[in-house]
Amino acid sequence: MKFCNSISLACLFWMSTSAGYAQTPDLQQLNAKLQQLEQKLQQDEQTIQDLKKQLATVEGNQNIPASPLVAPTPKTSNVPVPQLPTEYIDHLTLTREVANQDPEGAPHLDAEDIDPSLRGFFRLPGTGTLIKFGGFVKTDLFVDANQAGTYYGGYVPSSFPSSEQPHTVNATVSMRASRFSAEFRQPVGDDSSDTVKAYLEYDFLGNYDRTSLRLRQFYAEYKDLLVGQTWSAFGDPDAFPDTLEFEGPPGIVGLRQPMFRYTQPLNSSNLVGVSVEKSGTDTPFSTQFGTPVGSSLWPDLVAFYTYENTHGHLHFAFLSRSVGGVVPSTLVPDLRNHVNGFGGSLSGVWGSKDNNVVFQFVVGKGISNYYNDNFGLGTDVGFNAAGKLVATPTASGEAGYQHYWTKILRSTVSYGYTQINSPVGDPGTTYHISNYATANLIVQPTVRFLFGGEYIYGSLERKDGFKWVAPRIQGSVTYYINKYPKE
Repeated sequence: MKFCNSISLACLFWMSTSAGYAQTPDLQQLNAKLQQLEQKLQQDEQTIQDLKKQLATVEGNQNIPASPLVAPTPKTSNVPVPQLPTEYIDHLTLTREVANQDPEGAPHLDAEDIDPSLRGFFRLPGTGTLIKFGGFVKTDLFVDANQAGTYYGGYVPSSFPSSEQPHTVNATVSMRASRFSAEFRQPVGDDSSDTVKAYLEYDFLGNYDRTSLRLRQFYAEYKDLLVGQTWSAFGDPDAFPDTLEFEGPPGIVGLRQPMFRYTQPLNSSNLVGVSVEKSGTDTPFSTQFGTPVGSSLWPDLVAFYTYENTHGHLHFAFLSRSVGGVVPSTLVPDLRNHVNGFGGSLSGVWGSKDNNVVFQFVVGKGISNYYNDNFGLGTDVGFNAAGKLVATPTASGEAGYQHYWTKILRSTVSYGYTQINSPVGDPGTTYHISNYATANLIVQPTVRFLFGGEYIYGSLERKDGFKWVAPRIQGSVTYYINKYPKE
């Protein structure tokens, strides 16, 4: 029995030992696999972290806005904007604001521009030509305390009634003062530093009482030479007062006509020049001999001198012309015996942008059709008591003062006086003396938008002593096209 038990125990010990030896390799394999899995998990964790970083980068790039088709202008830059030279335009003219924008369209020596940075121009594709469109859209509301003439959209004393008539209030709205312009700058030959400037300008005052196009200016200038139609060199469009009323003082030289003009700079402050301009005698509507037709023996000749500095400028001009004409179908009188007309003018702008004065004084004989209020005055020539042809004496003056109350609020007061001493042969209804005065308040919250109100006083006394007074209250709103701040 004991023997059997011993055999059983021996068998069990052998079996257990064999099983232990058999299990040892399985544990090693399991440990190896466990280590492999741990390494795999670590690699996968690193891969996940890398993928998260890549995803964050992609999402960040998607939130950045796309580049615009036109690059925005940087808010600040140390790089200066390219500038044209403005050697011959005084600083006050460069910075002074006026509602009617006449200095912007006026010619300046060597094609200099009021905005020397040439903002608003675009290049004609495939060429070196630069083009800029400009102007303004303006609507005026008028309330006349008395009939203020028959020129729709303007304040023209020469159109005031010439005899007694009922007094009446008149109110209307006009956009005829609106303006459109196009400026071209084209290089001469292959040298882009030499440029021809051409300027075209229209308004809507082409008809006396209806809205229709009127050519104001169309000229070209290259260096010292100007050709085409623009403001007469006898006048000074930079010296017009800042009025909302479109026409301005009756006695300013506001004539635009065809011409050849040559300007010679002596230095940056002194200019001299000559201008050969369209002749045009303003003859009486009728005489006892018939209706005359004006003529001249030579074109009008203007010589001028301009002085400029940082405070403004002074402009002196002298005009020589031949005035006369002929009465068709008769030899009595023989108007071919022309007489000489002549005149002088002094004008200027002086002060600072916030406080400045403008002025112009004119005196002469046979020069009335150069006045702003030249709508058929018929007063260049006439007949004296002996029936002899004479040039009509005349004189005028205007002045304006502009003051800025704040950066966007300004006012201008102006006054103008005109006198024409018609000879005895002219009819009693002929223009004799006019007075003109304005006071306004203008708000310009942005460079392209303006509105304001103005009081206008005007009177006209005829040769026979009849006088008409016509006060006006005007409100205006103006939107400027392609305009930029003056610097």
